[in-house]
Amino acid sequence: MPLSDQPSDGGLSTVRHLLDSIGAPILKALAAPGALDRPVRGTVLHDPADPLPPGRDQVLLMPGLLADQRAAAELVEAAARLGYSAMIVKLRGADGADLVDEAARCGLTLLAAADEVSWRHLDALLLSALGSQGVGGSTAEAGDGLFALANAVSAVIGGSVAIEDLDRRVMAYSSFPDQRIDSLRREGILSRRVPEINHNLERYRILLGSEGVVRFPEALGALPRAAITIRAGSQPLGTIWAIESPEGIGGDGERALIDCARLAALHILRNRNASELELQKRESALLGALEGLWSSQETSFRLSIPPEAELGLLGFAASAEATGLLALTAHLAHALTRYIVPVRPDASIATTSRAIYVLLPGGGSEAATRLAKGALTSIRGSFGDFVRAAVAPTDTDPAGLPAMRRETDDILRVTITHPDAPHIASLDDVRAQLLLARVGDELSHEPRLRHPGVAAMAAHDSENGTDFAVSVLVWLEAVGNVAEAAARLGVHTNTLRYRLRRTAELFGLRLEQPDDRLAVWLQLRLLQR
Repeated sequence: MPLSDQPSDGGLSTVRHLLDSIGAPILKALAAPGALDRPVRGTVLHDPADPLPPGRDQVLLMPGLLADQRAAAELVEAAARLGYSAMIVKLRGADGADLVDEAARCGLTLLAAADEVSWRHLDALLLSALGSQGVGGSTAEAGDGLFALANAVSAVIGGSVAIEDLDRRVMAYSSFPDQRIDSLRREGILSRRVPEINHNLERYRILLGSEGVVRFPEALGALPRAAITIRAGSQPLGTIWAIESPEGIGGDGERALIDCARLAALHILRNRNASELELQKRESALLGALEGLWSSQETSFRLSIPPEAELGLLGFAASAEATGLLALTAHLAHALTRYIVPVRPDASIATTSRAIYVLLPGGGSEAATRLAKGALTSIRGSFGDFVRAAVAPTDTDPAGLPAMRRETDDILRVTITHPDAPHIASLDDVRAQLLLARVGDELSHEPRLRHPGVAAMAAHDSENGTDFAVSVLVWLEAVGNVAEAAARLGVHTNTLRYRLRRTAELFGLRLEQPDDRLAVWLQLRLLQR
């Protein structure tokens, strides 16, 4: 059953939509006395020294206002009286309790903006979110069209259908009274967000790495599901999840999901605003720059890099121990973008299959490290402590971006596989581990360079239960101190000396030679990986 693409007229945005679209840590509610569903038509940037103008269904931004001033409470009362939908302040370390109490008394929604976000950029974010809802224009809102698509697929398949963005927020869902549904879907619809449990995240990982319709069996109380990724070319935009009927979905159901994904992509792209399209354009330019496709002049033009700007490059990736999160790069990129763009609107962000790269045209390593700390803090609720960040050395020549990218990849290679590695690292933090990894690469490419005695020693230990390899390694790590090494091994010094002599007799290891000792140590360390 093919689906039709019928746009519908969009409605006004609400305070709730603004909070969901921008979200913490950029914007959060301090007081919301039942007014989150108030309509919003626009924004007003107001100087507290001027008289407050009428503002029905407007959001009031108050730069220059200190939350603990007496005038702040008076402005809250005036804003509520003049019809404003919400008021945004910055706390800047203040408690704000009196202001919250006054907002609750007056019935005005009070929002707090992050201190580090400029008022100009916050206003642009709000207008962008309002624009995506069709406020002030005649463009059809994607939301109603997506609800219609969800209902159309549900009519074919028989089960509840949800259309989600890459933040796993439910954008639309089917609403037939007799559709098949389970508690997990009900919870997602009620909270407008899919519960973040490892079982769900693993399914997203599988889906985003697959083409076409993917079937998931019943598990952990969740009914069987069929799902598909919404894509624009190779770029994922979201996902569609349909609960299957007891008879399955059949050929018609699969075709309905495929049609729905195609039409949903059109709705989502139609609803994208200029800021998102600019981010996408920058992403393509950054990917080319990291591959070395452009000259310095062309890269500077495409990425709007000022002359002699100190370039900083960050890389983000999930650690190898991130069960259910590893390879969810699209979700990670989406979460990072939501934090980084308001804080550094001049940043360019690019996503590959292995990592997310962030280029900062100015500020150097210190600014990059600060941004990485803030980003990891902001996404910890969704991704735990499983994300690692790499900070490349700075450069003023855009032609150096491919080398910066290689160094970022090298750092991430170490940090995502070593649980004790720092969450934010530069080359100085992992230089020794990286050197060892590179030596391992060379030995893998050129096995003839390996000392055959090391492999023979390891095999002998495995077959006979002996401890030659660990004894040699501990002795080498003790820098030849037999007493220290024997104590660490829990054996007599004579026992250790005997084992060292036998390694020469059995495996041909010449441990009296410094170069041989280094080669043997490197190979033994690599065997531990």
